[in-house]
Formats: sequence, C-alpha cells, structure tokens
Amino acid sequence: GLMLPLKDSDADFAAMTVGNYLLGQSPLSSRLSVRVRGKDGLSYGVGSHVVASAVDPVGTFMIFAIINPANIDKVDKAIAEEVNKFLAEGLSADELEQGKKAYLQSMKVSRGNDSALAGMLVKEMHAGRTMAYYDELEKRIEAVQPGDVKKAFDRLIDAKKLVIIEA
Repeated sequence: GLMLPLKDSDADFAAMTVGNYLLGQSPLSSRLSVRVRGKDGLSYGVGSHVVASAVDPVGTFMIFAIINPANIDKVDKAIAEEVNKFLAEGLSADELEQGKKAYLQSMKVSRGNDSALAGMLVKEMHAGRTMAYYDELEKRIEAVQPGDVKKAFDRLIDAKKLVIIEA
C-alpha cells in the first residue's frame, strides 16, 4: 500500500474509486481476483482499497491477499504484474462501463443496510455535508472515461513506492 494526497471531493477521486473497483475491489471479477485467485489459484481472497478523507488530503491505496505462506513470492509477483499492466494499459471503454454500472449498483445496495447508512450519515455530518454528496459522487463516477482512470492512477500510484508487508 501507500499513502495518497487525496480527498474524497478531489477531481481524481471518482476515477480512482472506479479504477480500484476494477483492479481489486470487485470480489470475483476484479483483475487481481481473476488472476491471483482464479487463474493462478494462489489466494483464498485478494483485493484492493482506495480510501480518502472528507476533511484532509490523506488517502490510502492498499492491496491484500490471504494466502498460504509458501506462495508468498508467487503472489507478490502476480500482483506486481497485474498492477504494472493496469498502470501501463489502463482500462478499455467496455471494461470501464461494466465496472461503473456494477460499482454504482453496489453503492445503492449499501444504502439499504442500516449500519452502512448510519456510517455514511455520520461521515457526512462530520464533514459538514449532506447525503447529496453521494448523488454528486454517482454523477462523477458515471462521467469517468478510461483516460481519466489512467491519468488519476499515473498521478497517484507509483508501483515502485508500494510498501509490501508480509505477515
């Protein structure tokens, strides 16, 4: 993972969010899951997260994998290859459209969970915002183009600076 100079209201946040969803957040269809869990059979679970503050320009990008320790070198290599490929090539228009649709649907589903909704309300109250923030975020995500994702990741993610922790 690494720290990012990112707020959830920044121009790059929507592109980072949907790009991350396609790279590693989508549990079974993300690039990391398809490669490390599906194709290579090296992980019980693999994914990534992008988190950004509503108040301060402090965000994080993290990748994780639950693995048999004997496979750690293979998993590190596979993840590095997928991240480097993602950074080099970006996304196709079709991949992005499918990802945006799935991510927006997941946002709507999460608002149907009382606990998740309460957490969202608290977060927005702390930031001095209303739930209108999520309406605007959805519009920003719908407007994201493949080049936007590549530019945001190029600006914020340097694969050489990723800190790897093995436990």
